[in-house]
Amino acid sequence: MEIVFQPDGKRVRVEKGITVMEAAIVAGVPLETVCGGKGVCGKCKVKLIKGRSLGEEIGEGLMLACKTKMISDAVIEIPVETRLLEQKILVGGMERKIPLNPNIRKVYLKLTKPSLSDQMADLNRITRALGKRDIIVENVRLGFIRQLPVKLRKSDFRVTVILVGNDLVGIEKGDTTGKKYGIAFDIGTTTVVGYLVDLNTGKEVSYASRMNPQVVYGDDVVSRIDFAKTDVGLRKLNDKIMQALDEIIDEVSVGIDKENVYEMSIVGNTCMLHLFLNIPPTSLALSPYVSALKGPVDIRASELGIKVNDDANIHVLPTIAGFVGADTVGVLLASLLDEGDDVRLAIDIGTNVEIALGSKEKIIACSAAAGPAFEGAHIQHGMRAAPGAIHRVSISDGDVRVETIDDAKARGITGSGLVDAVAEMLKSEVINHSGKISDDPEITSLYGDRLIQEKDGAAFILAEGITVTQSDIRELQLAKGAIYAGAHILMKELGVKTHDIAEILLAGAFGTYMPKENAQVIGLIPDIPLDRVKDIGNAAGVGSKMALISKNARLRAEIISKKVGYVELSGRKDFQDEFMDAMFFPHANLDYFPHVKKLLANSISFR
Repeated sequence: MEIVFQPDGKRVRVEKGITVMEAAIVAGVPLETVCGGKGVCGKCKVKLIKGRSLGEEIGEGLMLACKTKMISDAVIEIPVETRLLEQKILVGGMERKIPLNPNIRKVYLKLTKPSLSDQMADLNRITRALGKRDIIVENVRLGFIRQLPVKLRKSDFRVTVILVGNDLVGIEKGDTTGKKYGIAFDIGTTTVVGYLVDLNTGKEVSYASRMNPQVVYGDDVVSRIDFAKTDVGLRKLNDKIMQALDEIIDEVSVGIDKENVYEMSIVGNTCMLHLFLNIPPTSLALSPYVSALKGPVDIRASELGIKVNDDANIHVLPTIAGFVGADTVGVLLASLLDEGDDVRLAIDIGTNVEIALGSKEKIIACSAAAGPAFEGAHIQHGMRAAPGAIHRVSISDGDVRVETIDDAKARGITGSGLVDAVAEMLKSEVINHSGKISDDPEITSLYGDRLIQEKDGAAFILAEGITVTQSDIRELQLAKGAIYAGAHILMKELGVKTHDIAEILLAGAFGTYMPKENAQVIGLIPDIPLDRVKDIGNAAGVGSKMALISKNARLRAEIISKKVGYVELSGRKDFQDEFMDAMFFPHANLDYFPHVKKLLANSISFR
């Protein structure tokens, strides 16, 4: 049967009984599918214009794409709010100048030709020449030997050999030492970023980014782990991430030959690495949450089907624990947390949140299940950082002002916008210390036209059609409470007080764009002077680049992986108490937030 998606006009032929969501994936029409097709987020609303289906209407002629099966030819309209718009993706980060020491070497050799008086074997001729340059070959790939006789003679014994570490892997005609590239990847749950690097200079040549196409199967790792329970599901997720990598490789490699890409470095959370390597991730969701691998992995590109030089080395950085992955190792590499004397707190806020605290003496880390709210999941008008998303809010004396991405008409609110909105509502007494939307007559008279009752409870209007609901505020409390509780548990473990923290390092897109003062106002981050709260951008990507250009950085990554202690929050008896206290704005114990306490001193709920 044929399904037509409007207003795109895209047509696709599919089997009878397929869901609208599955048909949209086939047609290449991206939908918001936050819950991965479980029918609980309500984001994938579509309208059946023509045709027959099996599924219930949810009002106004709308149906959920994930729960509606098609049984005839059909025309389906995709509303604007259901479309998965391209997200603004953070690619930059703090840069670190480190000595260039790549794992890939290209060596040009002018070899003497064999003769009746010099019958040395071709391979020995190569290794002898390399030995004269103090390069000791440890292993030789069979593919190299098979190419050797023909390549040597076709190039008049003037060749460039390629070494991965101390392994001979490739041979090229003439002097090609000037063409040596690598690509550093950061595979995030929501976004994927790749950086092309000239391995002769260590400089970034270009970069490209994509939404992680796995989002159609769920926004968070738990949804994807569930989807990957079957071989078919795992293969689909693997295919999607390989698709994204191939597209990025094509984009960053414009103007160069992809055959001259000899290495890739990969960071990502532990689940993303499992899916990238096509390893079942099911064990990550089962206590005691153990991953299949921890140390670094090196694989030939041809084994994974990655479209660069077949002999290119794919280096996957090590992880720390089940939910603290190679992306956190990358953050620690870039931030030098493991080399500083002062105690610093690093928080990488993405779809998942990883927290690390310490110095060169000791580092401990944990993972908090907080990210989905900051990505728009479970927020009534939540959305990613795309055009029309509210990302800044100010409220004062009855006046409410919002800023949207690209100054487009408001169509939703980002995580940073939600933090701003709730903090401003707190400062304006629209909500109280516990997060309850006010019904005080004085507040009602000031904001009466914005304070409304919806079917699920009280709400506050930010812009036309966009509200912050009581349920949204509770979701934010859950998210920020988990982050602060996780950080406070680490502080207790190290015997550190808030004033002992020299810096808070915020990594990831949300951490970079998060309004810092308002993040403290709601109690998301510890109350230290704001000039000591630093953005470090996509530090995981920077760490990936460092590992690409320096074997020393790779060694540091392995040391970090072994050195960092992991704290499993779910196994701690005191975490629930910490979490419940952190649910308040900013906290049940206001002594933890002296600056915020002063800021809110005139608020009724803080008197």
